[in-house]
Amino acid sequence: MKAVFTILATFLITITSCNCQKDTASTNVTSSGTKMQNEMPIIKYEANARGLALAVKVENQVVSISRVRNFKDYEEKIKISDSDWKEIVILTKAVDLAKVKDLKWPTEKRYYDGAAHANITFISDGVEYPANGFDHGFPPVEIEKLVNKILKLTEK
Repeated sequence: MKAVFTILATFLITITSCNCQKDTASTNVTSSGTKMQNEMPIIKYEANARGLALAVKVENQVVSISRVRNFKDYEEKIKISDSDWKEIVILTKAVDLAKVKDLKWPTEKRYYDGAAHANITFISDGVEYPANGFDHGFPPVEIEKLVNKILKLTEK
């Protein structure tokens, strides 16, 4: 009888501990199997053409800006207001980071010098999620509001 009780207790403890591991692991993965965004990623935006160099980084409620090529550090740093920051967070959370590389650009003006070449990269948990590139001023529809909001903050 003691042997049966010991086996049942061991079996019950094993099953319970396996269920706990499954529950905690499932909170980090969405139903589609992709990793969830736990915190706000760093956003880097760059646009380059013959007469334009723009590098922007959004991190911790600060937008950092450089308007020169081959910069070592961002020359300008602007604190983002609480309302603008909330909007950026909402727009960023709506972006599926795993699909950023597959975003389609609406125009191809950069191929004939009709627009500067732009790119956006999201950095979350040390992993970079770069887009394929697009025309500055004409971002993919999925990130259009976010890009336009960030660029509006860089205007003087």
